[in-house]
Amino acid sequence: MIRRAVFSKMKAAAKERADCGVKEVYSEALVTCEGEMRPHYASEDIGASLPTYRSIQASLYRARASIRPPLPQSRTEIIIAGEWDRTLGNDPFLLFDDGAENRIIGSSTEEMVKILCGVPSVFRDGTFRVVPHLFLQLYTLHGLYKGEMIPFAYFLLPDKTKETYRRMFVLLKNRANAVGATLSPSLFQVDFEVAVLKAIEDEFPLANRKGCHFHFAQSIWRKVQQLGLAPHYAEPGVKRLVRSCTALGLVPLDRIEDAWLEIDAESPSAEHPAHEKLDAFKQYFIETWLENDAIFPRDLWNHYRNFGARTTNHIEGWHQGSNRIVRKSHVNLFEMIKHLQKQEAKYSVKILMLDMGQAPEKVKKKYEDLDRKLIRLVD
Repeated sequence: MIRRAVFSKMKAAAKERADCGVKEVYSEALVTCEGEMRPHYASEDIGASLPTYRSIQASLYRARASIRPPLPQSRTEIIIAGEWDRTLGNDPFLLFDDGAENRIIGSSTEEMVKILCGVPSVFRDGTFRVVPHLFLQLYTLHGLYKGEMIPFAYFLLPDKTKETYRRMFVLLKNRANAVGATLSPSLFQVDFEVAVLKAIEDEFPLANRKGCHFHFAQSIWRKVQQLGLAPHYAEPGVKRLVRSCTALGLVPLDRIEDAWLEIDAESPSAEHPAHEKLDAFKQYFIETWLENDAIFPRDLWNHYRNFGARTTNHIEGWHQGSNRIVRKSHVNLFEMIKHLQKQEAKYSVKILMLDMGQAPEKVKKKYEDLDRKLIRLVD
């Protein structure tokens, strides 16, 4: 009888927690069942009745498979209906489903779209690790609402081309118009992905675009690694050059030219054993970030006197949190939808609490410390 009850509880958990791995569900259910039975049964009876993971693994997978449609083998086979196109509160959640092989699936609610249209700044990011195999990335749009960063819309994208990003934005703008709202943010905070920047420029010509300072620094460091300069980074002259280039993002725009001349003059000389690599690095920085016709204009990556959000790290924090919750790479489509449904429910409650006057969550101390350091740096 004990064993039958444990099996029943574990299979129910496998169905209810579709966004978690089966082994994780088993481990948690094992502890829960043992705790619930301890007051009623002898320890030896409980121990003898608890199943091993191997003995119940197949049953748990069958239980989970029983609650979802057959897994599609291509994007053209995807059918999202019933509980999968609704929120956990039974509101419409499928924002749009567009295309065949180049399918884009957008998820949000009417209320979330309306709030998104009311925030002045939109933050975007993409993640690749947990996305279903049939798609390349999970793309999200966030906004600062009453002091708290909220994910408002989620998109499964087949690739990362400008055409796909433009189509996503057009579809979203159309859905906003359909609910009586207009998506026209004054600012997009982005990373340095050319396709996204061009799509935003085309679809939101009046919006300002501001790059993420963390990604700016990350791009510079990747080039250091690509050029084989990383082994020389411990040398004071090389370290000063790389750090000074990164710090240009915090220098007043009208002083960047003079600051660069100082950086160049103080960089290691032609006698340095890695001078060819150092010259290549400086040429990269000029062509990518500095020239008037650089790939990324100065006002995109410069954050002088910007003591608001300089990075999209809080968005990446959301993605890292999702990765920890899902706990496996490339979940199937329906596991992903279930996870997004839970996220929508969580942040709908958060919005309600903010509307009722609850204070937003306190900024982590490390970000407050960073703000203070940056203020001292540029003063």
